Amino acid sequence: MRISLYQFVVGCLLVFVVSCQPKIIPDLTDTNRAIPSTPYILFKLKAHQSAIHDIKAFIRTNISGENFNQSFRQAILIKGHDTLRVDTYNLFRQVLGSLIYKGGETLMYDPRERKIILGEEVRETMRRLLGTYIDFRQYIIVFLGGIPSIDHLQVQIARLNSDKTVYQIEMVNKKTGEKVDIKVDANTLLLKSLILSRDDLEAYRVHWSDYKKVESLSFAHKVVIKSKKKTLLLKYSDVMINQGIASDAFSFAVK
Repeated sequence: MRISLYQFVVGCLLVFVVSCQPKIIPDLTDTNRAIPSTPYILFKLKAHQSAIHDIKAFIRTNISGENFNQSFRQAILIKGHDTLRVDTYNLFRQVLGSLIYKGGETLMYDPRERKIILGEEVRETMRRLLGTYIDFRQYIIVFLGGIPSIDHLQVQIARLNSDKTVYQIEMVNKKTGEKVDIKVDANTLLLKSLILSRDDLEAYRVHWSDYKKVESLSFAHKVVIKSKKKTLLLKYSDVMINQGIASDAFSFAVK
């Protein structure tokens, strides 16, 4: 069959027009995708956590539960991930009492009695004054905006939420079997929340918010810790990071 000159020209024009149309690339972001960057996310969280060596700050603390609701003005010192001091003030900024957690032991100091309290008496005093007992051993790293036992956690599931703003990562502590579920801001890679469960029962959950730059580090100025019987709210101000804290700050000089 012979093709006329007219048909040949029209055919060439059609091929040219079709080839010049913009190519449509499929939008793969609409599909449920895995998170190849999960190791990188955890690396960033660990790096942020290890960059904070110590902090000094004032905090407004609220502790509430079924039969108690207490608010305090306090100063907090934290060195490393296992040493803490909290001084509680009255409205006139006089010290009402001090607490030190160091080496796995909690001590309290009553300035009126000039007495150091330790052992089981610490638990009784905290329950009497605060309405509850707080185990600082598991919370110090949380106060700093970090994840407890992060080096022992193994990722089970990681995904990006439907609106692509939050990474949801489910992990298990290889040593204790505890489950740790975290949410991380997809833009900043900063922690938003954590739920720690033991034997399939929720032990506590944490929410971090109001991140502000202190020097070059982002620090959560609001921390909420909720357990079955209590809610602990911390609001930070005048935060100083990595300025150095003398060791004698974590001991009581009783006169």
